[in-house]
Amino acid sequence: MLQKTRLMRFAASVLTSAIALSTPLITLAAEDPTEVAAAVVDEKYSEQGSDVKRLFASRCSWCHQGYGMRGADGPRLAGTDKSRDIVIETIAKGKSPMPGFRKQLKPWQIESLADYIKALPDE
Repeated sequence: MLQKTRLMRFAASVLTSAIALSTPLITLAAEDPTEVAAAVVDEKYSEQGSDVKRLFASRCSWCHQGYGMRGADGPRLAGTDKSRDIVIETIAKGKSPMPGFRKQLKPWQIESLADYIKALPDE
């Protein structure tokens, strides 16, 4: 129930942003939830020049396919009930068989990946 409420709040904020910005995010939300999640995260990390979907593709999509919407060698990430802090820790330190990325990625990149994962809807 709590997850459904969060998703509804997220969808409402996306729709509000789309109307305010006069952008086609409403259509985008209906078509590809990964694009919506990435747009929200890239806006948050815009000063760093974030392209979280590209970062996800280069580091995570080997095992977490569909930009986190489908599992493969690794689990599906969309709709995770793990906290943001746990997701950050897992990305940084790893969890067998997943490697840690703290030596390869900057802290803001790890945080942006965690925010992206947390923004993916549970469909």
